[in-house]
Amino acid sequence: MIEFRHWKQWLKENPGDAAIVIGLALVGLMVGIWASVIVMDDAMITFRVAENLAFGRGFVFNPGERVQVTTTPLYTMLLVPGVWILGSAPVASLWLNLTLAAVMPVLAYIVGRRLTGRLTGIGGALFVTIAPFMVMSFSMESYLYATLILASVAAYVYDRYSLAGVLVGVTALTRGDAALSVAVLLGYDVVARRRLSWRLILPAIAVPAGWYLFALFYFGSPFPATLAAKTAQGDFNWLRMNFIEGMQYHIEDWTHGDHRLVYYSYPLFLLLGLVPALWQERPWLILIGRDVLYGAVFVILNVPAAEWYYAPLMPGAALLTARGIQFAAEGIGWLVLRRRRMLIAIPIAILVMAEMLWVLGPMSAKVVRAHPDWKARSYPAPARWIAQHTSPEATLSTIDIGHIGYWSGRHIIDIVGLAQPDVSEHIAQGDFGYAIRQYQPDLILLGYLWLDGVQQMDWFQQNYVRRRLFKAEAMDQPLVLFSRRDGVNVAPAVSSEVQITPLDKDFNRQITLTGYALNQPLQPGDDLELTLFWQVEAPIEVDFTVFVQLVQADNTIVAQRDGRPQNGFFPTPAWQPGEQVVDRHTVPLPADLAGHYDLLVGLYEPESGARLQILDEAGQFQSDHVRITDLRVQP
Repeated sequence: MIEFRHWKQWLKENPGDAAIVIGLALVGLMVGIWASVIVMDDAMITFRVAENLAFGRGFVFNPGERVQVTTTPLYTMLLVPGVWILGSAPVASLWLNLTLAAVMPVLAYIVGRRLTGRLTGIGGALFVTIAPFMVMSFSMESYLYATLILASVAAYVYDRYSLAGVLVGVTALTRGDAALSVAVLLGYDVVARRRLSWRLILPAIAVPAGWYLFALFYFGSPFPATLAAKTAQGDFNWLRMNFIEGMQYHIEDWTHGDHRLVYYSYPLFLLLGLVPALWQERPWLILIGRDVLYGAVFVILNVPAAEWYYAPLMPGAALLTARGIQFAAEGIGWLVLRRRRMLIAIPIAILVMAEMLWVLGPMSAKVVRAHPDWKARSYPAPARWIAQHTSPEATLSTIDIGHIGYWSGRHIIDIVGLAQPDVSEHIAQGDFGYAIRQYQPDLILLGYLWLDGVQQMDWFQQNYVRRRLFKAEAMDQPLVLFSRRDGVNVAPAVSSEVQITPLDKDFNRQITLTGYALNQPLQPGDDLELTLFWQVEAPIEVDFTVFVQLVQADNTIVAQRDGRPQNGFFPTPAWQPGEQVVDRHTVPLPADLAGHYDLLVGLYEPESGARLQILDEAGQFQSDHVRITDLRVQP
């Protein structure tokens, strides 16, 4: 028997296995590189938590708000060293998942070889590597989850019970539903081996128990908020598809009738694989029992479909399918040559596996071609705009909090309840306006027609107004940024490195322009970035517009941009005495513009066009604009 502890010696003494292991690792790595364009929105949630943890802001999504948002604590913690070394969680995740993509098929081969033989090991390893349900979840914790499932089974079937206990316990830290793996492995050990192996039991229970104890004290609950949120979405049928319907949807989308017969032969071979597994190769029951229990729990809980929910089924399904192919081929070989049946069985099994891989490849290719998906293409740009043009203290409410939360860096109010636990019970009742009513966010980002019923409600229209539209590349409707109608000071923070020119311009005893900052030098076609610093002196009733004009020596306007303060988010009637307002304006310059110019800045009433007067110390009219002189545009 090959001892698992001597795997290096085993590879040295079995060069054929060494070549297979290296080949499978390279195949897995190439598939991982191919799939690396896939970045799920939910992965960005974990990335934000990992970076908060790495930079000392806590094991949280919103700093200062202890809610367990991520469902994968181990994956999150593994990303932290990568953040320190590589600078960001997405890059750390890429390198970690590429490594796991190479390790996973090797472990699948080790398990399949131990349970049945090389043929099953090779087929199972290739099937799990190229499976579209696996490839589809590349950016998630799925590769770590599948690798740990295989590692714990490998350790167990090679009689390394302490290691198996640690590994299956660690698997439960990757995803909470991996507690099912713990139950199945311990249950098999008791029923099949008729014993209580404390070397297996203690670490399998103690490792996840330690995390749940920490979560109870740190978050106030051992369970992630996402569990209640997903269950609530399932109760309301938010995504219109449950676990089984989601699987059927993906399969039909990938096949479209092409090779569907070959694809649906997978369940046939999987069922054939059950025959030897139940007959004489009993350790297969660990993988079988885990997959059956996993699927049953997701169906019973009516969990809505999500792409990465199917990946944990792939190691068991892939290996059992390969076992079924080998079993069928051996049966044909026995009928033809009896004792020398493998002479027939091996070529037949190889041909069938090759045909099935030939079908899986295009299906996974279709998954890869669909990425970056519409969320990855639509959300980062408006999220970065929010990061650049709004205050770090502004709160932002939205539905998909991954890309938007990561790139905006704002405190997120989650409409569907992943970040705020109290929202879930209202979502279950179909109340999608609760989070907005309850938390009154400064900003809301929605698709133009999303939650149309909420947008049409009186309380929403009384409190929020559309401020900006973002044309999304991958959406058939724009994204709309709302802000509170009464105005919200959402100015971005000003870096200490910005050079501010002081002023003291009194606008009718109501507002004082205390300074400005300009980007210099400027070239033709650049954007002129002007930041104005206002001091509010008295209540303001008029909703003023700011004008910024670039003029020649004779006051001919060559470039202009008018707009309400802070891109309309903070109208002047909302300004309060004593408040400071940072107001940024962008003026595109013509491509043929060059020379010396002045910049005129002021305020006017939109309806009449009347400008707000600037007064001198005696209260006498001085001007209706501020002139910033000698602005150079150099070609």
